[in-house]
Amino acid sequence: MKQEMILTTEKQVFVTDPDESDKNIENLVTEFNTNLYRIKIDRTLKPPYYELFHEWKEGRRVLHNRLFASGKLEKVVDFINLNIQ
Repeated sequence: MKQEMILTTEKQVFVTDPDESDKNIENLVTEFNTNLYRIKIDRTLKPPYYELFHEWKEGRRVLHNRLFASGKLEKVVDFINLNIQ
């Protein structure tokens, strides 16, 4: 059974996307103001590495724009709280 993670920020709740996650790479997703955001957690690195993406679809393609990355989850949460409103 996979563990699921829930991450809360000031205005958003990110939850594990079970279809896009495995034991090494976990993807947390949320929708905010009709936008989709994804936090990718790479657990193959020590410490884990966190990347925040804005995601959208164009036809059949899913496109990503990396907004922020850090080895500390607190920095990613701070970036979200300050810049995504």
